[in-house]
Amino acid sequence: MVLILAILLFPVVSYTAVKEIISEGTYNMGDGETPTVAESRALLQAKRTALEQAGTYVESYSRVKNFQLTEDEIQVLASGVMEVSVIEKKRTVVGDLIHFWVKIKSKVSTDKIEELKNRVKEKSVVEDYKRIQEAYDKSQKENEELKKQMAAAKNVKGKGKIEIKIAEEERKFRANEWADKGRLFLLNKEYDKSIESYTSAITLTPNYDRAYFYRGFAYGNKGQFDRAIEDLSEAIAINPNNDESYYITRGLVYGRKDQHDRAIEDCNKAIAINPNNAFAYGVRGVAYYYKGIVERAVSDFQKACNMDDKLGWCEMLEEVRKKK
Repeated sequence: MVLILAILLFPVVSYTAVKEIISEGTYNMGDGETPTVAESRALLQAKRTALEQAGTYVESYSRVKNFQLTEDEIQVLASGVMEVSVIEKKRTVVGDLIHFWVKIKSKVSTDKIEELKNRVKEKSVVEDYKRIQEAYDKSQKENEELKKQMAAAKNVKGKGKIEIKIAEEERKFRANEWADKGRLFLLNKEYDKSIESYTSAITLTPNYDRAYFYRGFAYGNKGQFDRAIEDLSEAIAINPNNDESYYITRGLVYGRKDQHDRAIEDCNKAIAINPNNAFAYGVRGVAYYYKGIVERAVSDFQKACNMDDKLGWCEMLEEVRKKK
């Protein structure tokens, strides 16, 4: 899955063109909110505006290069290649509210598109991007509702209860913000920065299973397999039936430690969750092969080959058959 993709991908050297996008974002801070998060909400709006233009640019470039990317993959790619810097920001008082305004410059370079185009085709990468965007949308709606409740509150006690809810909503927003940074660092193979970002997300939300999962993935790419297994096991403990990728990725790490029985056990659990996951069969096939159980390896590679051959399971099947 994602762990293996990081090993298989190689950057392509090409002529570099850079597109610059200028965008703005605003946010009105109400009672109970903190300036830091209010400014982040304005920045998020500016980034999303820039991302729409970046997505159009990436789509045009991809069409010319015949990259064959889906709409979701284009959005993920655009988010990964966009480098953002704040040009200007200010705060002004508007009635009872504080108005936040920010202007940013986003750069999109074609060499990064070439480099990341295959990485975004991994299903879990797209799903995580969509999950984070949905969390942002949910946070914005819930926050707006809390602001209305605060404005309508009649007494100090009522306002105090709403302030507690606003603080909780801001905590979740900040955790999601750190997770989004971790996702981008991971996509660009900046594993140390990714680990720092996911650690910040976990500090804010200790039961954030996806943050543990991706931090474990980052540790795995750094060769810190014990720490990877620790985080992946924590993700599984928090949400054991959420995603077969938790078990497959831990199985991959166990395989790197030559603990093939544990790798097989994890793949069995992944297949129980989703019997149609080709990667689970492929990884289990590798484990069987290294244990010398060739017939089972062939059987798993055949299943993976029949389901999905994006990672070359059919080729691996033929290689194993030749060695029998």
